[in-house]
Amino acid sequence: MTGEENPFYEHYDRILEICQKHDVTLSLGDACRPGCIEDASDISQVEELVTLGELTRRAWEKNVQIIIEGPGHMPLDQIAANMKIQQTICKGAPFYVLGPLVTDIAPGYDHITAAIGGAVAAAAGAAFLCYVTPAEHLRLPDEADVKEGIIAARIAAHAADIAKGIRGAKDWDHKMSDARKRLDWETMFQLAIDPEKARRYRASSKPEKEDTCSMCGNFCAMKNMNRILEGEIVDIFDE
Repeated sequence: MTGEENPFYEHYDRILEICQKHDVTLSLGDACRPGCIEDASDISQVEELVTLGELTRRAWEKNVQIIIEGPGHMPLDQIAANMKIQQTICKGAPFYVLGPLVTDIAPGYDHITAAIGGAVAAAAGAAFLCYVTPAEHLRLPDEADVKEGIIAARIAAHAADIAKGIRGAKDWDHKMSDARKRLDWETMFQLAIDPEKARRYRASSKPEKEDTCSMCGNFCAMKNMNRILEGEIVDIFDE
C-alpha cells in the first residue's frame, strides 16, 4: 500500500544484531504459505523459499539461529518433495510446518487432515509440527479443541519418529504391545497417549469378562492364544 518494503526485511541486519546480542532464535515467516491445496508448491512459495535461504545464510553469518516456517495446505504426494527442497535451499535449517493439511474439505476435522500431512512431513525431514485444532477455519478453539489438536500432532510426530528410526521411539509401542499381550488394562491406560479417553471408552462399554473388551469378548485373540501357549484346550463356547 505504501510502496515500501517489509520493515523486518528492510532492517534485517539490524534485527540480526539485536537477536545475536540477546540470543534470540528467529522464525522466518511463510508469508506465501499456500492457503489451499491448489496453491501448494506454486512459484510464490518456491520463490519465497529462495529468499528464506538467503536470509538464513545472512543470519548464520551473524551467529543467529533460524527456524523456517513451512506450508499449511499441500496434497499428500507433494509433501516429501517440498521438505527436501526446503532442506536444500535453506541448507538444512529446521523446518516447521502447519500440518500440512492434505485436503480442504474437512472443517471440524482439520486436526486429522493436519496429522496425516504432519506425519509425512516429519518422516521426510520436518523438524517441528505446529498443531491444528478441529476448530481451524471455523472459530477460535476451546480447551477441548486444543487438547484434540495437540494429541493428533503428537501422534503424527511419534509415527514419524518410528518411521525415521529415532532411537527409543519404538520403546513406547513395545511396552503397549506387551501390556496388550498380558491383557494388563491398567498399564495400557497408563501408556496411552490420552489415558483419560482410553479409560472413558472402556468404562462406557463394560465387557462381560473383565480380561477382554466388548469388541471381541471371548473371541479375544490375545486371551485365547495366551491360554493355548500355556497348554490349555480352548473352547470359547465353554465360558
